[in-house]
Amino acid sequence: AGGKTLLSGNIYCAHCGGRMFASTAAKTHHPTLYGSIERVPIYKCYNRSQHRQCNGPSTYRAEKVDRIVEALIHSIFERTTDVNEKEFIKQQVSISAQQYQQKLKRAKADYAKSTKELAKWENLMLDSIEGTCVFTPEQVKKRMDAVQATLDALSGEIDRLQDQAVQAKNTAEEIHEQHQRLLSWAKMYDEASPDEKKMIASYIVKAVTVARNYDIRIDFNITEAEYLSGMEMT
Repeated sequence: AGGKTLLSGNIYCAHCGGRMFASTAAKTHHPTLYGSIERVPIYKCYNRSQHRQCNGPSTYRAEKVDRIVEALIHSIFERTTDVNEKEFIKQQVSISAQQYQQKLKRAKADYAKSTKELAKWENLMLDSIEGTCVFTPEQVKKRMDAVQATLDALSGEIDRLQDQAVQAKNTAEEIHEQHQRLLSWAKMYDEASPDEKKMIASYIVKAVTVARNYDIRIDFNITEAEYLSGMEMT
């Protein structure tokens, strides 16, 4: 057993990229008053401790790592309660959704224009075959192929923009759900049991990467947490 730690299965060594695992180490070699050796929770680099294939530290005090992670989680909770959800979604999502809609409108207009042009050249093809057109059939066909290529490209662009517009809408809905979840966790976190805190941390934090001198990088599972972790609140 690895003792009381906040992280489980989502902590990595920055020096080798391998996983780290929770364990314990003797705090001191001197027995306590009751004759036992006091042990403290640690995180150990698997590659360093088992295979000697890492040039980073083999262990980190779990208390120090967890304190840094918890400080960021608390910061996210504080910002969650301070931020106006509607304004936040507007700032992070709605602007990009509007941009997609504007691009989509222009692409559809260009598609309609090119469709009319293709119809015009199709009509000219019959005239060209009958010899009543200034363009030869080869010239008309060449132009028709060029316009069709433009239509194909615009069709792909329209599909892509529609997908992105839908994704922006879904992201807004996802952030709304995440915001409500974060608010709920913010209310209960400080009074939560160690197991409950570990569960909440696992939902918010995707990965923690630890380097020498406790230089820590945190990646998030939750979109809103990623925004709030670097967001300046006024």
